[in-house]
Amino acid sequence: MRPISSHIKAISLLGLPIVVGQLGVIVQGMADTIMVGQYGTPELSASALVNNIYNFIIFFLLGISYATTPITGAAFGQGDDESVSRSLKDSLIVNLSFSAILVFLLTVLYFNLDILGQPEKLMPLVRPYYLIIMLSLPFLAGFNALKQFVEAVGETNIPMHVMLVSNAINIALNAILIYGMMGLPEWGLFGAGLATFIARVFLFVTMLVVVFRGKRFRVWTEKLKGENAKGKTDSLTAHRSNRPPETGATRSEATEGVDNPLTPHRSSLSGSFRMARIGLPIAVQLCLESASFNIAGMFMGWIGDIPLAAHQVICTISTLVFMIQYGIGAAAAIRISHFQGRREWDNVKRTVRIAWAMGLFTALIIVGGIYLFRYQITGIYTDDQYVQSLCFALIPSFILYQLGDCTQIIFANSLRAIEAVSRMVLYAFISYVLVSIPMSFLLGIVLGYGAQGIWMGIPFGLSTAALLFIYEFKRKTKNLC
Repeated sequence: MRPISSHIKAISLLGLPIVVGQLGVIVQGMADTIMVGQYGTPELSASALVNNIYNFIIFFLLGISYATTPITGAAFGQGDDESVSRSLKDSLIVNLSFSAILVFLLTVLYFNLDILGQPEKLMPLVRPYYLIIMLSLPFLAGFNALKQFVEAVGETNIPMHVMLVSNAINIALNAILIYGMMGLPEWGLFGAGLATFIARVFLFVTMLVVVFRGKRFRVWTEKLKGENAKGKTDSLTAHRSNRPPETGATRSEATEGVDNPLTPHRSSLSGSFRMARIGLPIAVQLCLESASFNIAGMFMGWIGDIPLAAHQVICTISTLVFMIQYGIGAAAAIRISHFQGRREWDNVKRTVRIAWAMGLFTALIIVGGIYLFRYQITGIYTDDQYVQSLCFALIPSFILYQLGDCTQIIFANSLRAIEAVSRMVLYAFISYVLVSIPMSFLLGIVLGYGAQGIWMGIPFGLSTAALLFIYEFKRKTKNLC
């Protein structure tokens, strides 16, 4: 069993680039919200409505891509280059296929947006923004597939750099396209959507070039091309074996004395089916979690555009903490997948415990800072005094659910890493559909506590999910040693 310091160092080395990359996404989201909010409150409310819909979709696509980590990571941990190579192809096929299906469904929804019961005055702003974000989804799905593959083989720095550049492009284009700078028309909210589209195209294209043209990944991409890469990859193999031992084992370490737990898929169909079988429960679980926030946003829309705008601001702030926890959880999942491939179950369990402690400590620090500077932070997003006042009222609920949110993120990632996903949909359904959403409706709408009541329902769901995921992880690993 590796010492605790080794696990902390490894999770930090893997997780820090993921966290930095995700923080870049948050900065981009904050910039979008700030620039749109400064442009006008109706635009901010319209963006909140569309983002509530697309957050659900984005989480689904992210969940599908998560299947890449356990499959690729376990194969990589054992030095099975053929299975690593096939997982890349399968990931691209599955993720792009699901994005195409979702674009079709979203097109149908576009012609029926009125059924959502949102303010009619927002629809002229909503519709063009909705369409441009929809068209960006296949590019985002392709990027997710490549990102998860690259991270699963321990190269977490590469997606970080690509994401940071993309975010810088998005922010710069926001300023130009929203406000009509450099001789371009003033497109407002649509300009923000167009900036997002261009940034996501950049993400996908850049990662394609990095993976399929980069020397680091040639040992796997040339297998996809049906070429004999022997003689071309000795230096690559040496590079991989010389990486820090905490981020993964060498080929000899991975295979020595271990039966191969993988079932190499010899056809694209079988590999894609396996990835979809793992990814779908993860995607549904994430969607149900996202639904608790999205439906809360819909409840806010029933109350009025000011609660909806405040909801968007607090959700953006909340996502900051979530993404940091996600980075820690993703790093733990990479480590766990490597240990799973080598059947080092003691290290699997220790990795989970250490990641959990790291997540809780980080959340405590960040939440404390947000509370101390709550007036300054909310003032960045909007100068509307009514929106700001409501944001202050929602912050206690946001703070309250951090313990449950951190716990469920870490243990959900751990379950994904060991491919124990079959019950995650059931647990998510209980937590969010049977607990969180009804509690938000009861407290906010039925009992009349308004926006505060709606947000008070969220901690109940996240805490329930945390307890159920802990139970499932212990159940799956109690007899493993």
